[in-house]
Amino acid sequence: MYALQTEKFTCQSFLYNLIFSLPFLSSMDIPVYFTSDLTSSERRVSPRWTIGYLKQRLEQITGIECQYMALHHYPNGNSNEYKVIGDKDDSTLAEYNIAPYSRIHVMDLDPNSKLKQLSQVSATQEFQLSEEEYNKRADSVLQWKKQQQLGRFDPAYNDSKKRAQEENEQKAQNIQVGQRCRVINIEGERRGVVKFVGRIPELDKGESVWTGVEFDEPVGKNNGTIGTLRIFDAKPNHGSFVRPKQVEVGDFPELDPFASDEEEL
Repeated sequence: MYALQTEKFTCQSFLYNLIFSLPFLSSMDIPVYFTSDLTSSERRVSPRWTIGYLKQRLEQITGIECQYMALHHYPNGNSNEYKVIGDKDDSTLAEYNIAPYSRIHVMDLDPNSKLKQLSQVSATQEFQLSEEEYNKRADSVLQWKKQQQLGRFDPAYNDSKKRAQEENEQKAQNIQVGQRCRVINIEGERRGVVKFVGRIPELDKGESVWTGVEFDEPVGKNNGTIGTLRIFDAKPNHGSFVRPKQVEVGDFPELDPFASDEEEL
């Protein structure tokens, strides 16, 4: 099963790279996950961006200085294998075949990094302190994010969050329970049936619209429940809740893992 999923993801990456190599699409922004030891976010990038420009943007997000960055690209969400993005600041993202919804991890190589120290200290504090006590600490990751105006402390965060919610709500209007669908993200393409569309107070206090999907294969996160609350019925590991913008509805029949184009000559 793992070999089939890996092969499937490789084919999808090839198609993505082929599509975005077309002149009229090569400038389109693509969604990419960016992570570091202290941050995690989804951003849209242009294949035409240089590595130098990307690092400048990432410094604002992660707090890691450009000169100490090492970028690792994880093309496959089902594997820990990664490719190192080189130090040629004038090269472009297109040269590294960055596919939509793949992940780039930002390593901090600064031997005197204060961020690493914060990460280690906060990891200990979170286990030893109550949430109220941790929030009052001046030397925590939380306080550092406030000072750096990162994540929800970014002045533009609420505007960005509002736009994302509006985009999801518009997309959700065209999604109906019972429709066949596919979800494409860092885990590759997964197909299934829409089982739920709506808000879930137990998930994010009802702020966002979610799509509940029962996948054809056991590639989900749950069985349609959140904690002890059942939202929809699904077999174990066949259900997931995803953002509507990641769901495409249409004529997507169940994939045959044994099908092969080699049978036709």
